[in-house]
Amino acid sequence: MKIKNFHKICKYVELPISKIKKFELILKSQNGNLFLIGGVVRSLILKKKISSSPDLVTDLPIELVIKTLKKRKIKISLVGIEYGSIVIHDGKYSFDLTSMRKDVETFGRKANVKFSPNLLEDSKRRDFTINSIYCDTKGNLKDPQHGMKDLKRV
Repeated sequence: MKIKNFHKICKYVELPISKIKKFELILKSQNGNLFLIGGVVRSLILKKKISSSPDLVTDLPIELVIKTLKKRKIKISLVGIEYGSIVIHDGKYSFDLTSMRKDVETFGRKANVKFSPNLLEDSKRRDFTINSIYCDTKGNLKDPQHGMKDLKRV
């Protein structure tokens, strides 16, 4: 599946895709992949303006991500680091970036997590199927939990 007119829709929903592609190139230097995930993907599919910082996910361990971004002098906050998550700051934009992971033990909305570079494992831990639709920076979708089917019912 692919979002048609992806770059045009990014502009319409006010998603700074060029900034995200910059981070993608940095992570690719470490053989990593980067995906949009969650509400931002839902906004792209439904063509609705984004209302919060875009969520991104990578298949690299968060420690390597931090090291790589710091080396490139990218400003980050370690908010959520215990869950494999950081915030990237780039000018007026912020991006929540999380390493793919799996829940080892859960306590309601909180969990002990373990890094897993496996997209399917990561998708299983997301709260709703529509929040487990992954989108690359070209508009290609991966939907391992069949969230598109549920999204069409909304």
